[in-house]
Amino acid sequence: MNYTKSSTPERALLNATAGLPATLERETLPASVDEARQAADSVSRALRRAARKARAPASIISGGSGIRSRKGHREFRLGILISFLVLFVTPLVVESLYWGAIASKQYSTEIKFAIRAGQASPLDALGGLFGLGASQQAQDTQIIADYIKGRAMVEALDKSLDLRRIYARSDVDYFSRFDASQPVEDLEKYWRKRIDVKIESLSGIVDVDVRAFTPQDSLDLSEKILGLSETLVNDLSMRSRQDALADSRAELDRAEARLQQATLSMRDARNAEGVLDAKSAGEALDKVVAALQLEKAKLEQDLASQMGGGAESPMARVLNARISAVGKQIDAYSRQIASVQSTAGGGSMADRMGLLSRWQTELDLARQQYAQAAAVFQNARINLETQQAYLVTSLRPTLAQESTYPRRWWEWSIVVFPSLLVWAISAAIALLVRDNMAK
Repeated sequence: MNYTKSSTPERALLNATAGLPATLERETLPASVDEARQAADSVSRALRRAARKARAPASIISGGSGIRSRKGHREFRLGILISFLVLFVTPLVVESLYWGAIASKQYSTEIKFAIRAGQASPLDALGGLFGLGASQQAQDTQIIADYIKGRAMVEALDKSLDLRRIYARSDVDYFSRFDASQPVEDLEKYWRKRIDVKIESLSGIVDVDVRAFTPQDSLDLSEKILGLSETLVNDLSMRSRQDALADSRAELDRAEARLQQATLSMRDARNAEGVLDAKSAGEALDKVVAALQLEKAKLEQDLASQMGGGAESPMARVLNARISAVGKQIDAYSRQIASVQSTAGGGSMADRMGLLSRWQTELDLARQQYAQAAAVFQNARINLETQQAYLVTSLRPTLAQESTYPRRWWEWSIVVFPSLLVWAISAAIALLVRDNMAK
């Protein structure tokens, strides 16, 4: 018989009955119509069951299809199970044990402070509108934040509080404990994991969160950080003020030396010219000349009144002699005041006044520079004695009552859920690849 075009259930049934001998077929023939009907019903039910089984899909994990499973379905199912254990169950068990029973408690202490200057900078107003600007206060705030996280703070804390001992306690779990034999570079990296430093952009407040394995250690570290930060703020302003004082002191010394040199030059010029004050001397000579001219005019009037007695009279000769003497005095004093001819004193008063005026100008300029340098030095000294910047603590450190780290459920979930997602994606890709290869 040819069953090539038969359906799958019929082919399965015919294949199952094809090898039966003819005698068996004859022996099982129904004896009556009722038995034939019952036999037909039984065969019909068997065929329906076979058809339903053939149409039902096989397990996708087993890799089966139809009545028979695909080849290698057991190995495939075993691989899926092993990957589930490795990618999900193992991380689940490890994370649950570590975060639930092994991870050490960490206590957090928070401090908040801001840097305030003695005098507000005009740039601080812009900093409030556009965030932290380029003002000196904003720069100092950033310096403090970097200092808290940096190596200088680590070395200072290690020297004063033995930072290695604090984080290398024997009762701390292995994965959280610091190895005290490691160099300071590793201690700095470890410190950055145990501290959070944030700067609020609008207010400039520095928020520091310090974590340790005991409440007292966390409190001690926070208080020490606050003290060291305040010291650094004072050092920053003190250094600039000391530099300003040193510069003003040097400028004052230079101005004093110039003043001394100008004073000595003025003294030498006065000694050389024989005049203490050329202007005053010139004014005095002018008064003498004016007096002599008045006297000469009076003598000439007297001489005119005596002309009635003759020019050769004794009184006329005396008046002429006095007029001649007064005229010579006037000429002599006039040449001392202003003349191109040299005199016994070394020149006219105008020449002396020009020379002395030049030295007087040098002296006056040196005095002004000295006065300005002295004022700058005085201001720098006052600024040095006045504190220009200080810390304003809005939240002081307090002793922690309960541990806030680690955040166990969060730490657990960021490992377990990604592991489950990775396994699900890997299993789906493996099933798609197997299904495409089977086709």
